[in-house]
Amino acid sequence: MENSEKKERQSDNLVNIVENHTRTKRHLEQYSHIGDKENKDNARKIQGIREEQIVDLKEKINGKDDIQGPQEQLKNLQEKYESTKGYIKNNKDSIDPQMLKNMENKQENRKNQIDNLKNG
Repeated sequence: MENSEKKERQSDNLVNIVENHTRTKRHLEQYSHIGDKENKDNARKIQGIREEQIVDLKEKINGKDDIQGPQEQLKNLQEKYESTKGYIKNNKDSIDPQMLKNMENKQENRKNQIDNLKNG
């Protein structure tokens, strides 16, 4: 895949995540007085993941992802891996099945990257 196609795909993904984040934020603000507390807590956790994804995509689009040293990259991957592992453990029953599958796949990729950085 060409670099311009990759950046365009990343930009589209960033726009989608920001739109979802904005809609959910507005919904939480407008309807905070009603609804199930557990659902609102889950939405806030998903918002946290979206915020992480937004930062990651912005760094990738701006090329900052390329200038991380191996130790910094390893540390960031380990933090994301552990954070997401805890989120999945605590919310497995309430996560959309497709989203859960995507998160588990991303976790497997992170684990492989961590192993490669440790051994490489």
